[in-house]
Amino acid sequence: MDKTSLIAINKWMFFVFNFSGDFIDKVWADNPSLVNHLKSKFNSLYNHYGSYGVIPAFYGELDMNNRMKMMQWVMDNYNDEQKLKFND
Repeated sequence: MDKTSLIAINKWMFFVFNFSGDFIDKVWADNPSLVNHLKSKFNSLYNHYGSYGVIPAFYGELDMNNRMKMMQWVMDNYNDEQKLKFND
């Protein structure tokens, strides 16, 4: 597997378990009416799945355009992951 894929998977996994409570506001800042809808959906899923299961469930509820938007935002903005070390 190439480094870019490994970095993306690592970043996503750390985000899944360490997301900030305002990520919906940040990802969809350009669409305030959608923010309210997505927060409602997220909160309902959080109540059902808890903190460890909410992001996969939320992601599964999004349409493809919003999945892409969320993934791009994570790749561009989430930087709290433990960095991988490659032996090149």
